[in-house]
Amino acid sequence: MFLVEKYGFLLLFCVLTLMGCATQSKRNSLNVRNDFFNQTFLQAVKNLSFDKIEPSELDASHLDLLGVVQLVLKSQFEQVESKVKRIISERNDSQFLAEYFRLLSFSLIFQSKWKELLPSSSYYFFDPDSVFLLARAFSQIEKDTIVFWKEADTLSFFTAPSGAIIVKVLVNGRARNFWFDTGTNYTIVSSKTAEDCNLPILSTEKSKAITLTNFRVDVIPTYIRSLKIGEIELLNQPCLIVDDFNLKLRLFASNISTEIYGILGWKSLQNCKFTIDYKNRTLIIQKPRYEYRKEGNFFWSGVPIIIGKFDNVNLLFIFDIGAEKSLLTNNIFNKIDFQKVYTQTKKIGSVGGWKFNAGVVVPYLEFKIGTYKLTLENIQTIDIPKDYFFNIDGILGYDLIQKVKISFDIANSNFEILEVY
Repeated sequence: MFLVEKYGFLLLFCVLTLMGCATQSKRNSLNVRNDFFNQTFLQAVKNLSFDKIEPSELDASHLDLLGVVQLVLKSQFEQVESKVKRIISERNDSQFLAEYFRLLSFSLIFQSKWKELLPSSSYYFFDPDSVFLLARAFSQIEKDTIVFWKEADTLSFFTAPSGAIIVKVLVNGRARNFWFDTGTNYTIVSSKTAEDCNLPILSTEKSKAITLTNFRVDVIPTYIRSLKIGEIELLNQPCLIVDDFNLKLRLFASNISTEIYGILGWKSLQNCKFTIDYKNRTLIIQKPRYEYRKEGNFFWSGVPIIIGKFDNVNLLFIFDIGAEKSLLTNNIFNKIDFQKVYTQTKKIGSVGGWKFNAGVVVPYLEFKIGTYKLTLENIQTIDIPKDYFFNIDGILGYDLIQKVKISFDIANSNFEILEVY
């Protein structure tokens, strides 16, 4: 009887052990499948490939992320902030937590909520462009505001030898020529401009800005008390000081040097509606008015992004008219099967200098923005040095606006081609 009990117990133990191993193996297999599905889902969201998402397979965490992304696409950053904070507090074990922190950081940057970005008072860890260092400096100043002395104002502009748009601005009442650059996050002033216009140094601790050519440029935080673009006045505008030498290097890619006193970056442009008529060298600045749109094609997530269409596939382009040429990224090859490509080395310039970029070249790409069909030829690929949450397919540079008259308005998530030259 003792032997039966002994060996019976051993047999039961072995059976239970095998069952436990099988259960653990099944659990591991399920986790692998879940991880694979979550990654596939996340990549579909980042590509705006919603047609690849099966709604019946989504749970509450997936639907939450989709809801936040839809708010980002509509530029509703106050709602992004409140919804993400609620999700983080209720589900701090979410598999998408890192992505939520990234989107939350961007929403706070867009709203200039610098104090909430300080590590000492929050838990947000995503740090694009050393934003925590900048936040410490910018939190010292009054919140930036905008005054429209006219509902709309039409300005004339001229162009650099490279073709980039240059506008006349007033920096604390002093006239200066600034580059108009949608691809630069913050307005930048040369060290000479900062000295001449009495701009204060907000921090002796230098931060780093990453440029398109992957240079890390030293920047010093400051602010402009009054920055006027025509009849539009920006008050307490956060900006960065860059050494004169690094600012001039932007045009060296074309072996031409032009004296630029500063760059009007996206933070100074985001609250206006702009119409650019490159052919006639005019720039219209307007106060945005809400327009109902079922679907937008222009939003901000670290950079302004245009949604183009190739057949029924969404293509995401950084809108950077400071870039001399339009470029593609390798992500586009996940969406489009180009039949013919070749490799080439080209010179690419930005703040901080230029570099030779060896990349794949796509001979021809045709896509739509709204109802207009656009073509790009011999477009080189480049690696994007930053992570903007969304997967970027390319950069639309000033070679685009040379061909078309455009209007863009982030408040209404609208990028519109008004005329093709």
